[in-house]
Amino acid sequence: MIGTDQIRLPLRLRESASLENFFGESNREAVSFLRSLIASEGPRVVFLHGPDGAGKSHLLQACCRLTLQASRVPFYAALGMQESSPEMINGLEGADTVCLDDVDAIASDSQWEKALFNLFETVMESDRPLILAGRYPPVHSSFALQDLTTRLASGGVWAIKPLDEEELPQALRLRAGERGLEISDSVMGYLLRRVRRDSATLFNLLDQIDEQAFAHQRRLTVPFVRDLATRLLD
Repeated sequence: MIGTDQIRLPLRLRESASLENFFGESNREAVSFLRSLIASEGPRVVFLHGPDGAGKSHLLQACCRLTLQASRVPFYAALGMQESSPEMINGLEGADTVCLDDVDAIASDSQWEKALFNLFETVMESDRPLILAGRYPPVHSSFALQDLTTRLASGGVWAIKPLDEEELPQALRLRAGERGLEISDSVMGYLLRRVRRDSATLFNLLDQIDEQAFAHQRRLTVPFVRDLATRLLD
């Protein structure tokens, strides 16, 4: 059995991941549900699905951060990572909140499916939240174990929608403002024209731009951002 002092997060939580800065009117109900899920008592499971870049990983990591703020222990893992193995989700008795990303990446792998099934049973018996995410809902994720499909969908399935054309620049300005950055219209126009228009790519780039701007004491100009984007995204 792993104690709370032994739990490790296989991936470092992003400093910017919070429920407060998850932008998008179409996902407001899902965010509210997750907030209440972490705060409530009793066993509960939720499955988030949506396209790459919709913000599923942000939400899972935000739930981990909310758990930490309540002086409890979270566990986060992206199952699609190359170094992932079924053993990593065994013995999580010390985790108060379990968040698993890229769950559909392990569909049809019998060892993974059995490990996930066992984890579900363990977490539900111990009254802890289990939050999962994948590109598709459980019923469309090609799980070979039908009982696993049923269980993963048992607590609620939420579709996470990408930011639309109007929301994306608003979200970028919000995220930049939290970091003390000011994005001019010209820089915003460049980012939206030249960078893949999904929130995950743009927010990750913004995090790196912030680090580089601070390190070199530079303002955010189009040439500076263009140079960074070329080097970081190629």
